[in-house]
Amino acid sequence: MIRILFACFIILMPLVPLAGEHQTDQGNPLDLRRTTLIVRDIERSLAFYRDALGMTVEYDQELSSPRLQRAGSDGVNRSRLVLLKANNDYIGMLGLWQFLDQTEHDRAAPAPADFTPGDIVLLFNARNLEEIFPKAAAVEGVKVVSTPTLRRYPSAAGDIEVMVSMLIDPDGHTVELNKLIRDPRREADPD
Repeated sequence: MIRILFACFIILMPLVPLAGEHQTDQGNPLDLRRTTLIVRDIERSLAFYRDALGMTVEYDQELSSPRLQRAGSDGVNRSRLVLLKANNDYIGMLGLWQFLDQTEHDRAAPAPADFTPGDIVLLFNARNLEEIFPKAAAVEGVKVVSTPTLRRYPSAAGDIEVMVSMLIDPDGHTVELNKLIRDPRREADPD
């Protein structure tokens, strides 16, 4: 696994802007730039993330990764990488990476989401949740865990109200789509 992550880093490093290109006004010098998902069928993934959720394609290329060691691969490791953007040019981007010469392991059905350590949840804030949830739920291979439901999260300033929904994408990744309704912490702070 470490080798795969290192290979991903080496392959994708040229796509990262130089350090001085993005300035943060926070004290922490670390930005979470992008999450890349390994997918079985990139077109089906694009139907979900691009077409239903509305992300835009920023990069779409075929690559080869001969030094990447994958079980059952031919050693060439031809792949397609698509980078998607939500509403920021620098952070919160999503990569979709499909190996084109798929192994039996690549073609296997995704493990069911069981919310155990090692699983991830991608969370998207959607001002248009009412519009995108039905589109996302209708994509082939998507499973609905929960429809939009009002949840209240306690805070010192009062309850934060959020419409929360959860789906499993075609590759088994858990996706939360939510819409902030009310955050009393922001109401109390005019900044």
